[in-house]
Amino acid sequence: MKSLRNTLFFNRAKQRYTTSYTILKNSTRYFLSTGIQENNNRTNQLNFVHNIKNIWLINFEAQHVLNESLNANFTYRNYFLEEVHLKPKLSFLLDEYIKFDVFYKYINKSNSLGANENLEQHNLGVSFAVNHPKKGAINGTFDYFDNIFEGNSNTPVAYQMLGGLQPGKNFTWSLYAQKKILSYLDLNLNYSGRATNSSDTIHTGSIQLKAYF
Repeated sequence: MKSLRNTLFFNRAKQRYTTSYTILKNSTRYFLSTGIQENNNRTNQLNFVHNIKNIWLINFEAQHVLNESLNANFTYRNYFLEEVHLKPKLSFLLDEYIKFDVFYKYINKSNSLGANENLEQHNLGVSFAVNHPKKGAINGTFDYFDNIFEGNSNTPVAYQMLGGLQPGKNFTWSLYAQKKILSYLDLNLNYSGRATNSSDTIHTGSIQLKAYF
């Protein structure tokens, strides 16, 4: 496994026109019973953060990604994806404990191997976070995805490109809550859901009681 990361900062951690440019390279090779699996990733990422009067937080992220996966014995799983990611986000900071977000994400992925699949994804979402060190925390997110996909969606490559979602309209949502019952006892609640045009709505939930000794 090889990994390289270089980052150039301007006004680091000050949230005043804070800008960073990162180059990330990852390369891995696995010797499996099905053959040699090789993955290569190169990412160029630009981040911009600016705080306005300690109430509004502007965040913009742009990425150019080259993502490659190769297996000599399962060529139908091979892909070489060129990806473009754009994500502007606006946050409202009600106080030091409460935050609301509105964001939009555009993704374009093109595969230059096999069937030359292409994905254009539009993601619009809202989220909130309430985190109090003594009372507990609650976080929630709602996402709308519009996936314009060219190619066969029932392949491993399509699953990778779509991130487990389906072509067309998708909705996902999640809610996480943590409550401190006692100084040594926490109650955690997790709930998530997913809905598409082509399948029934899926609900998933869990409850966890965590004790500290």
